[in-house]
Amino acid sequence: MLVTKNAAELCVLLVNELYGQLPSRLMATLISKGRLTVPHLAHHTSLNHRQVRHGIVVLVQQSLVFTFTDQDSAVTYYEANVDGAYNLIRTGKILDMIDTKFGRPAKLLVHDVLLLGHAEIAEVVRRYKGERTSQKKPGDVDPCRNHVNGDGALSPFTDSEEPDPAGEAYNVLAQLIGLGFLESVSTMTYQSPQDFKSTVEQDVLKDFPNGVRGSKQASEYDTRLRERMREIRAERTSLKRELEMKIEFEPSAKRRKLLNGGASNGLTLTSGGYWLRDQEGHTVIRLNYEKCLVELRNQKLAEQVEDLIGDTTAHVYRAVLSALSRKISGCQADPSTMTDDELMGVRVKTGEVYEHLNPSVDVSAGIGTASEDEIDIRRAEKIRRYPPETKGSSLRATLEEGDELMASDDEDYDHSAETGNGSAVNGSRESKADVVNGDVSPRSYRLRWMRQHLLILAESKQGFVRHCGSDEWTVDFSPLLQHLRYLELDTMIEETFGRQGLRLTRILREKGKIDDKTLPTMALMRKPDVHVKMAEMEMAGFLDVQEVPRDNNRAANRTIFFWFFDEERTLKRTLDNTYKSMVRCLQRLEVERRKKRNVLSVTERKDVKGMEEEKLRGDVYNEYIQFLELEKKLLGQVSRLDDLVAIFRDF
Repeated sequence: MLVTKNAAELCVLLVNELYGQLPSRLMATLISKGRLTVPHLAHHTSLNHRQVRHGIVVLVQQSLVFTFTDQDSAVTYYEANVDGAYNLIRTGKILDMIDTKFGRPAKLLVHDVLLLGHAEIAEVVRRYKGERTSQKKPGDVDPCRNHVNGDGALSPFTDSEEPDPAGEAYNVLAQLIGLGFLESVSTMTYQSPQDFKSTVEQDVLKDFPNGVRGSKQASEYDTRLRERMREIRAERTSLKRELEMKIEFEPSAKRRKLLNGGASNGLTLTSGGYWLRDQEGHTVIRLNYEKCLVELRNQKLAEQVEDLIGDTTAHVYRAVLSALSRKISGCQADPSTMTDDELMGVRVKTGEVYEHLNPSVDVSAGIGTASEDEIDIRRAEKIRRYPPETKGSSLRATLEEGDELMASDDEDYDHSAETGNGSAVNGSRESKADVVNGDVSPRSYRLRWMRQHLLILAESKQGFVRHCGSDEWTVDFSPLLQHLRYLELDTMIEETFGRQGLRLTRILREKGKIDDKTLPTMALMRKPDVHVKMAEMEMAGFLDVQEVPRDNNRAANRTIFFWFFDEERTLKRTLDNTYKSMVRCLQRLEVERRKKRNVLSVTERKDVKGMEEEKLRGDVYNEYIQFLELEKKLLGQVSRLDDLVAIFRDF
């Protein structure tokens, strides 16, 4: 796999940070040399075979290498999994996301899976039981009692009830596997995408002994290839689909609690946990980074809505994204393995969104007030059946042929109640008669208010939601993420080249290639200023120029210079600079650790760890605190840079 020097150096540093020098040395060799066998690795690294095998075991256990076995010679080759190595930097974000969405027990289980790399379900449950037993002392409150859900709600356990750690673990694992955050491991899991596709192609070619000839056979071959890849994907996700059905048929109240971050009480096994314990205890599982990326993308989009629209609308948007995520396997799924629903576009009903909405959210808040005469219902209920076109930095969301305008598409939406009791559907709060015992209004009223937030999202300039059919909603991720990329690029350009540089970039992004004589007029700038700024941005790699000579002499005064913005090249260059910045942060952290190695060696002692303030002298403790502050700043900067990588590359 071809990667830049900075990306390769970053991956090696991450492996060294978590797993030590030996695995990182092998990773560096695999990245630079490509596929190698154990003898070749020993030759290039000057290590003996025993050391190489030990390091390879660690890399395989943590899914940091791909394996390929030649059927003729029975020799196994190893190839660096660069994406897997980079994902190590997101471990903290993933654990925080799991904690917020599913609660502390789920975070502990995922943490164990991450430490083990991959492990049997029964082994993960045994480790979880051991941790719970060791954490709890006689007379202590259970450590997970106050962390049942992501909002910190109290556990339903009474003083006389004690949770069953094994039952709790099986219930949470069933939920995580059913929703796709954990996946089962098979022999194909450690094949590179290229090897996997090649293996399937060779398998399908056996049905064509004379080769693929003609357009008809080529079409038949492509169809069989797609069907075979979907069959393999269905086999790999059979455990997920089985547990997904178990969760789906749970009682409605319990399912809504699970979907909103609640955990089972651990006293009794749910249907999914019971089935997982009896049927699949020896199944090997690992973390599914692709599904975790989907959830991290949801968090980023919800933060944008919260900043631009408001907190309540952001809660509704999180419910939309959560409902959609159950039908999405990854941010950049392979079309050849996607299901029919994913190919046609994932949609959700209003009722599905409501099922994922946290019951504690007051959906009547966050909406302005307007009279009925000021609202054009037909425009508000606009249905766009096709996604918006993207061009430059703006979205072309005009109505296409086949789009419709409808008055309403929600059966629970009653216009007769819009002005009843002095309330208006578009924004005023509900009357006191609609509030029961201080709680929010019943289902029909909550649906009505929630739907107003959905319409706000659909009418937003960014197009966070598209009203795509009768009682159906979807999210067009491609234009949304393009908009996020442009926001980040605009911020960089403005900080580096000022407002004039940003103005010129936006013009070129919107219009395409422009002559250097026309550009000053469009930008309302002096020609010398434009030339200086454009040359400066070209040197930095944000803009490019194409020379078109008018004759064979190629004289400057007889040449037309077309300036343009190359988005793909700019993103690649920006990504590489981001990798370089992350490498510098990690290198600086290692230097600071060497400077403070005397202090850190003392804090790592068992009799000092956790009691640094009491055990250390004042000057030593102050040095330790200063190092922690510096470490926090450097790792925080790495985390912010990773947000850029996610937006530019992964989302």
